[in-house]
Amino acid sequence: MPLQLDHILLGVPDLDAGVEAFARLTGVKPVVGGSHPGFGTRNQLVALGKTVFFELIAPDPAQPERGSGRAAEIAAMPNPALITFAMQPTDMNAACAAAERAGLKIARRDAMSRTRPDGVRLDWTVAHFVHPAYPGVVPFAIDWQGSPHPATTTPTGCTIRSFTVLHPDPAPLARIYAALGIEIPVRSGLRPGFVLTLETPNGEVVLL
Repeated sequence: MPLQLDHILLGVPDLDAGVEAFARLTGVKPVVGGSHPGFGTRNQLVALGKTVFFELIAPDPAQPERGSGRAAEIAAMPNPALITFAMQPTDMNAACAAAERAGLKIARRDAMSRTRPDGVRLDWTVAHFVHPAYPGVVPFAIDWQGSPHPATTTPTGCTIRSFTVLHPDPAPLARIYAALGIEIPVRSGLRPGFVLTLETPNGEVVLL
């Protein structure tokens, strides 16, 4: 069964500057999501449809963990850029088993949470998949465990026109995606990356 695209992440070294730039480009201002306790990051969000959202993720100055892991990697980025995406399975254990059959390693499974500004707590679990030949372009899986999906509570106005993954050796990566049930195109590119085209109140916007 195909996995559903859940959200696309834009790494921004400075969250306020990233939100301002996104709002200027699109005409839609992301809303505060919250902090990820223990992971050193915080975010702001925009819906891209009824079941998909866009996450601007940045180091959280209030957390000591901002100096390590993903938070430190984002802080070191010279410019905002798309860094990964998440897929939502109907069965997380089945998705992890399919990933292993496709030659991926389950790097870790994390239980995460954050509290929205309105006091609602969200809890979810993520599974991180890795492949030595395809660092950075294998998505992670997310199970919202019954929490309200962010796409239903964040600003609307932007929709996905296209989302493409790029890689210098796309065919094996495309086979991995197919084995996982990921229906996202993989195209040849000079370097690994992503291209997201949005329809927005300000017209077409392309993010890399």
